[in-house]
Amino acid sequence: PAVRRACDRAIRLFRELGAAVREVSLPHTQYAVATYYIVAPAEASSNLARYDGARYGPRFNGPEDVRALYRTTRGEGFGAEVRRRVLIGTYVLSSGYYDAYYRKAQQMRALIAQDFRNAFDRGVDLLFTPTTPTPAFKAGEKLDDPVAMYLSDIFTVTANLAGLPAISLPIGRIKGLPIGGQFIGQAFLEDEMLEAAYALERVVPATEEA
Repeated sequence: PAVRRACDRAIRLFRELGAAVREVSLPHTQYAVATYYIVAPAEASSNLARYDGARYGPRFNGPEDVRALYRTTRGEGFGAEVRRRVLIGTYVLSSGYYDAYYRKAQQMRALIAQDFRNAFDRGVDLLFTPTTPTPAFKAGEKLDDPVAMYLSDIFTVTANLAGLPAISLPIGRIKGLPIGGQFIGQAFLEDEMLEAAYALERVVPATEEA
C-alpha cells in the first residue's frame, strides 16, 4: 500500500507538471522474473567460464593442478549469488534443457519486448512503475529465500529484457526506508526519460512518508 501511495502521489505531481497519464497493459510482465533468471544466468555462465585463474580472473597461491586452480578461482573469486547464477546458467544450457528452458525464455523475452513496442506505438512516450514492490531493505538485510529476492526485481528486469533505458528515483519513504519510482524510456531516447526524471525529482517529496 505504501509503495502504491507513493507512486500515485508521484503520478499526480507529474500530471500537475503537464504530463498526460494513462494506464497501459504489459501482459507478459508476469513472466519477466522467470525469463530473466533463465537468460541472465545463462549469459553469466557462458561469460564467466573463462575465469580459470590462468587466463582470466584472480590467481590464488596453493593449487597444484589445473582443476584445483579452477575450483579455487571460482570458489574464492565469486560470491554466493554469482556461484548460484553460474550453476543455474550451466543447468539451463546443458543438453536436454536448452530447448526446455533457454530457448523458451528467449521466446518470452521477445514477447516482453513486443509489449513495450505496442505501448509506445499507441502514443506513450514513457512508462512509470515502482522500482520494487516493497521499500528498500535495511542495510545488511537480505532474505534467506533467493526466489523472494528475485521476485522483488519484477519491475526492473523487464527493461533489461527489452533492451530499454530506465532510471530510478526516490519518491517517498516508509518508516525511514526509501521507495523508488522508475521511468522506462524508448530505445535511444534517453534524453526524454532523463528530462522527465529530473522534472519529477524536483517536485516529489522524496524524504516524506508515503
